[in-house]
Amino acid sequence: MKTLEVVMNPTPPRPWVETVDRGLNRHNIAATGFVEFYPVRFLIKDAGSEIRGGLLGGIWGRWLHIGSLWVHRMSRGRGYATGLMEAAEEYGLRKNCVGAFLQTGSYEARPLYEKLGYSVFASLSDHPVKGHSRFFMSKQFSGARDRPRASIDATLVMDPYASHEVEEVIRRGIQTHAHAAIGLPEETWSAANFFLQSEAGEILGGALGNTWGRWYFLAELWVDRPLRGQGHAQRLVAAAEQHAIQRGCTNAFLDTFSFQARPFYEKFGYTVFGVLEEHPVGHRHFYLSKRLGP
Repeated sequence: MKTLEVVMNPTPPRPWVETVDRGLNRHNIAATGFVEFYPVRFLIKDAGSEIRGGLLGGIWGRWLHIGSLWVHRMSRGRGYATGLMEAAEEYGLRKNCVGAFLQTGSYEARPLYEKLGYSVFASLSDHPVKGHSRFFMSKQFSGARDRPRASIDATLVMDPYASHEVEEVIRRGIQTHAHAAIGLPEETWSAANFFLQSEAGEILGGALGNTWGRWYFLAELWVDRPLRGQGHAQRLVAAAEQHAIQRGCTNAFLDTFSFQARPFYEKFGYTVFGVLEEHPVGHRHFYLSKRLGP
């Protein structure tokens, strides 16, 4: 194998990202035996079919992950968020989930989630900037719903294959709310994607993440099996962290499973700040952070 170059691309071609995603997913499936993944997409639509809110997430390893929850500013206070959460949880129960997990900011919906039975199992102070916090929350499912569904005056629909445009409406709504609540300009969020590329142009590894405020988040790290143990993962992480420091980040965080690379990250200076037990079932989910600079 000739020289492998670490390259940065904030807007990489889709096949590059899919290569990293596919490699990491195959490793996770082989390590756990959990093959099934179910997309979770619920939308709130008004009489004109305009999207007034939505929930994006997924199910894997018998856990429901609430990734994004948003309700339009003019539609808040009507039970839409509760309705979306209850619909997602009921779907999770039908798929034999044992619990659900999510993360939220101090400027977001922690009281709502606590009212629905979620509790904090880990937190990051001064995220994304000083004065705010990020909370990691979970909830154990005990069986069928024992409370009536929220009553809403719009249509709640499940759309597991919602279009990219629909998903962007929800994600953009969340970002707009966050920027307004924190007072950060939108450009403080930036993709930070690094790839291990051969001279022939083949993608053989990657570190996918982003910077926001004073934090760098490493979302995915993968190196092709024949190249492991040669320092390529360290090169990818080092390049991403250096980029984050140049953008003014002072901290970094990531999550990893008990069957993945916790020892590697600890060797790189990361320490555990939270653990989600039995996610996926039979394993543990670790959350780690690191100080990057002053």
